[in-house]
Amino acid sequence: MVDGSALLHAIAGTPALNFVVTLLFQSLFVFLIFFLAEFVMKTLANQHAGQYTPVLPHTLWQSAFIVLLALPLLPFLAANLLAVFPTIALASPIVEVVVLPEFNSMPDQFDFPLMATTIYFSVIALLLLKLGWSYVRLLQLTASAQLLHDPAVHSVLTRRVQQLNIEKNISLLISPKIDSPISFGMRRGVIMLPENYRQWSESAMTDVLMHELCHLRRNDWLTLMLTHALCAMYWANPVVWLAQRRLLEVTENRCDLDVVSHGRDQFTYAESLLGVASSCRQCQQRFRSQGLPAQPMFDRKTLKNRLNQVLKETTMKSNQIAQQGKKIVWGSSVFSLLILSVLAFNPILSAQDAQQQVALPIDKEMLPVTDIMPYYPRKAADESIEGHATAKFTVDVQGRVVEDSITIIDAVPSDIFNQSAIAAVRQFQFQPHVINGQAVPVAEVEYKFNYRMKAE
Repeated sequence: MVDGSALLHAIAGTPALNFVVTLLFQSLFVFLIFFLAEFVMKTLANQHAGQYTPVLPHTLWQSAFIVLLALPLLPFLAANLLAVFPTIALASPIVEVVVLPEFNSMPDQFDFPLMATTIYFSVIALLLLKLGWSYVRLLQLTASAQLLHDPAVHSVLTRRVQQLNIEKNISLLISPKIDSPISFGMRRGVIMLPENYRQWSESAMTDVLMHELCHLRRNDWLTLMLTHALCAMYWANPVVWLAQRRLLEVTENRCDLDVVSHGRDQFTYAESLLGVASSCRQCQQRFRSQGLPAQPMFDRKTLKNRLNQVLKETTMKSNQIAQQGKKIVWGSSVFSLLILSVLAFNPILSAQDAQQQVALPIDKEMLPVTDIMPYYPRKAADESIEGHATAKFTVDVQGRVVEDSITIIDAVPSDIFNQSAIAAVRQFQFQPHVINGQAVPVAEVEYKFNYRMKAE
């Protein structure tokens, strides 16, 4: 049975695994905050008889995934910002510690950090390969689809493209292999319709094209691909998958609102949604649209909610939506920056708070408060391998070890005891060094861990 403290040692001593675990906890924190923010805003809108349009949650959840994209960059940003604060390099004598096999509590059969890291990144690779393969299928589907030459449909498309001020070229395709209208593409937009589009009325066709054009105008396909990639990176966090589903849902609601706001009657549009969805369900297709990296217009799980949203929505003009959207973008941007600031600048703010403590004694020496004994690697213990590892690091004004400063400057044998030493040093805590009443960082602290099979 693996000891809990040994697992913490192992995680702390493996940079890749420690980085992953930190990202997972940060992503969990971020999305719980965004879920709470949406709940609060929806509650306030209902209490004040306000209009809670899909513009708000759509922009909010886009911001959430942008924050998620920025999380891996925070350690590098924090490290650069820490360099702004002046440091005082203080000479520190090397500390020697003897490590005996009795401190070993690592598992016997396998290397947990290596196994966990390998599994995590293997799943990421598999999910990204799955995403890549689905994109290949989409390209194959596009290559096998036929251009739609119906003049009446192209006339509707041309008018709606001009109405929405879309500058990119739009290709209109038809395929017998899909069960729902889909759209995708960046520079060249593609709208693909199922083969039974001929059953639709002119009004329904107009509504379908308007809906898909709204996706293309906002480049929702790019957002979709980005969220798929981020879900692969953070696959172990279930809240990320819930957030992606929420974003896809509000994206469809946002397009529904855009269609209605550009002059389409909401009751007629709801009727079109129901009629087209019913005709699509009657088709037995080889490829399901849900399996492609393109958001289908119809999802059985969300269609009912979308219809209710359309029917209860108070119609807004497109310029009103634009004005509301600008305010929400600014608000979401500020909210996102606030969250990133809390995560990235917390070490900086903590350092400033520590430096402002004027009641500290003068010339207090840096003393260890918590020093963790390294584990003796099982392989080394089984083979009676002795040696040493010398770690050099910096202690900040709060007495904590600056993680990025930890380096192994000497090790014999090479790479046998390094991870054990790093894992222990990460958890060290010191009484801050104080000069003239102010805490100062201590650089180039050295600990030499001597791994011995027997006490001398």
